[in-house]
Amino acid sequence: MNTDGTWVVARGRQSSQAGLMTSRHRAWLTPLLPLILLVTAASGCGGGDGAPAGYATMGMTGIPSPTRVGANLVFADVAINGIPGGRLAVDTGSPLVIVDVTKFSGLMLANVTQPMADLTVGTLTIDNIPLLPMQIGSSMDPLNFAGLFGGNVMQQFVIRLDYANPDRAFRIGTPPMEMPTDGVETPGTAVTFGLQGGGAGRLGQNGPIITFKATRIALTVEMEGAARSFILDTGASETTVKSAVYSAIRSDGRPEIFGLPISTVMGPTQAHVTRVRTLKVGDASVANPAVMTIGDDLLNNIEAEVGHPIDGLLGGNFLREFMVTVDYPGRTLHLQRYTAAVIVDEFKRVGFELGPGSGAHRYSVGVVYQGTDAAAKMLSVGDEVVSVDGQDLDALDALTADGLLSGTVGATRVIGVGATRGLLPPDTAVGVLVEDLIPAP
Repeated sequence: MNTDGTWVVARGRQSSQAGLMTSRHRAWLTPLLPLILLVTAASGCGGGDGAPAGYATMGMTGIPSPTRVGANLVFADVAINGIPGGRLAVDTGSPLVIVDVTKFSGLMLANVTQPMADLTVGTLTIDNIPLLPMQIGSSMDPLNFAGLFGGNVMQQFVIRLDYANPDRAFRIGTPPMEMPTDGVETPGTAVTFGLQGGGAGRLGQNGPIITFKATRIALTVEMEGAARSFILDTGASETTVKSAVYSAIRSDGRPEIFGLPISTVMGPTQAHVTRVRTLKVGDASVANPAVMTIGDDLLNNIEAEVGHPIDGLLGGNFLREFMVTVDYPGRTLHLQRYTAAVIVDEFKRVGFELGPGSGAHRYSVGVVYQGTDAAAKMLSVGDEVVSVDGQDLDALDALTADGLLSGTVGATRVIGVGATRGLLPPDTAVGVLVEDLIPAP
């Protein structure tokens, strides 16, 4: 636990404006999806690398759950006590299963801090697991986002995340490796890990004491040749590092984005984002991925939980390059690189972010990056964004709409604008270049 008496779980990535969970945002940060879980230290931390919980199950393992993949995250459809409802983000960075009960029509749970319920994913039902109910609100309704599928349940199973194949993006109980015919390299990289953290805490400043298991997956990550201590976080869209690590990376003056608005459970803040030349786990490496920092509070809290220094969170912008298998019982992470998947770099896009609609239309310009073609074309914060390349945005969820703004550097996106708040005339169309917002070092 933290010495100031707090422990935080947050989920999400940098977003188009403050308030990470609004439906207009394209990005998330964790330890990714910012959910308000504040736990005050009780009798201290513990946990260790203990045995799995041993929940009883019914049904077949390895059957894909219906999923949605976006913002470098996987959201799985689930049912609770047989009642279907919202999607849970698959999040190794959350020690708990967190559920918004209001997203499951007719679901009734015991009025206790952590009620027990049966959770169904695909054709597998996991019996009598503890849930932490938490109302999320309507901010991610286009995704029907309903909470987090956390490590306290996943630690019993082998789980697979297949970012390139949404029809099978989340499976529980699959074998540790796939064949080359599945579009991945074989055998790939296997890295052993330990489960760390866990303990007891208080929900809120004056709330009841809860306990959480050791679920943090500790890894050694090589960043530009230097070994760093990381936590695997499938609930983080981007790899996140401490401010001192980030400063060392940028000591050569490489490009960055500064002032990128982001919200975590600790409230809204701003991110610095740059690129590193390489990130490597075992023999699996990714060239020129983005890394960001939002200050150190979040990572300091995790450090206090696990009992040793942490340099960062390994997030989805690294993991998406691989079919990821987390063998919790075998304490092994398998990374099999995709051989044909098209990886979209979220920072190769037009130079603005979508924000919530300012008038008749659903989306507006939330942020314009200085020095970009979008700024030169006089797009302004608050201008209504009606369409991209002729496709109307009002009917699209935030992930789909934002995806239209990315592309090949040098391409042009025709942005349909409605009402305006700056220098552009209303009801016009503007051609905006796709740029690399953070050129590689």
